[in-house]
Amino acid sequence: MGGERQDWNAAPTVGLWLGGFPVPASERGSVADERAEEPAPHTPVFMRTFGARHAVFWGSMGVLAYLYVGFPLVVAVRGLLRQRHIASGGKPPRVTVVIPAFNEAGIILEKLENTLSLDYPADRVEVVVASDGSADATNDLVERFGRGVRLLALPRIGKNRALSEAAAVATGEVLVFTDADTKLTRETLLRVTAPFADPAVGGVAGERRHGDESKPNRRGAAQGKRMLRSLLSRAGSVTSAEGQIYAVRRELFQPVPENVPDDFWVSTRVVAAHRRLVYEPRAASYPFPGVTVVRDPFERKVRIIGPLLRSFWLGRDLLNPAEYGFYSLQLVSHKLLRRLVFVPLIGLAVTTPALRSGGKIYRGVFLAQGLLHGGALAGLLLRGTRLGRLRPLKAALTFDRNNVATGVALAQQLTGRRPRDDMWEPQRTEVRASVRP
Repeated sequence: MGGERQDWNAAPTVGLWLGGFPVPASERGSVADERAEEPAPHTPVFMRTFGARHAVFWGSMGVLAYLYVGFPLVVAVRGLLRQRHIASGGKPPRVTVVIPAFNEAGIILEKLENTLSLDYPADRVEVVVASDGSADATNDLVERFGRGVRLLALPRIGKNRALSEAAAVATGEVLVFTDADTKLTRETLLRVTAPFADPAVGGVAGERRHGDESKPNRRGAAQGKRMLRSLLSRAGSVTSAEGQIYAVRRELFQPVPENVPDDFWVSTRVVAAHRRLVYEPRAASYPFPGVTVVRDPFERKVRIIGPLLRSFWLGRDLLNPAEYGFYSLQLVSHKLLRRLVFVPLIGLAVTTPALRSGGKIYRGVFLAQGLLHGGALAGLLLRGTRLGRLRPLKAALTFDRNNVATGVALAQQLTGRRPRDDMWEPQRTEVRASVRP
């Protein structure tokens, strides 16, 4: 053929073909530079073969592929092939509904009305309001409410200790935990307690809805989360519960340490006791409309992630696959690595600029990163505008903000600067006084 003859053999074959296509010598500056960097004798074999940049790139891609594709596929196959039956029947257990509260005078009576209106035998329900040093009218309103509701008036000791104190005075066989700023659907108590007919079940995770009580979130991410939890539950246990609504057997409750997410700690201790933590989507909670606001999403994420990372360390017994089998892999994959996804993202960010001339794969990843982080920056700069409310920009901003928050939270944990999430102060709008008619 005519034209200038390209020399395809001037660089190692592996380095040339990793990107999918051979690269002319005139475009191989980064490959040649990397080849010139002689690896130290102690460098791992795969890094000596491919080069440090390639190793970091493909290692990061492998982690991301596993988290977002591999692990969900493993869960799907396992859930479809291995279904564990949950026994049913019997009389509804005696339950204690625990409601932690701090300065909830604006909504506490409506919460109690909702709780006592649920479909459940009234003589088998106990309601305990654990007031963590409330300085408003919360305690007075609960005391005057009557109807068997117990007020546990505590000094300001933090949500976690307040929950532990409430569990210590509870009389029900099953403890049902629910936040003060959420309502429950009428069938929730019946649904969240029904699986306890099976002695292998130690806890039940309910469904958190973000809108109307009758309308579960139909967006793709919410449906994917719901499906993943259902598949995990079918084959064994979900990873953890969310604080809006969940239940555990009273004898399995363990006091909650300071500065860990109470819902994560209490629910995962069920699995530590070798009982199942199952998912019941029909046991649903939904928020009081317009009551809770998030004034600083970044600060809130840092405050949540830090204690979660601490809980992994305190509950590290669950990371032993010899004792907990697939659940250990599930906990690492679904919770820990997903929170640390910023690490492989950094790996891609530092390697793709030098590798982008090495083939279509590298160029594609480089472009995808630019679109993702550029979208996040645009979403940040356009906040409060019509363009800033576009779903792709909001999703990119949320993704990047969460990853940066995780990095900050991890640094705080490693340096001993640990903000107390359990000394929480509800972020509320100005709401009407909670007064009974």
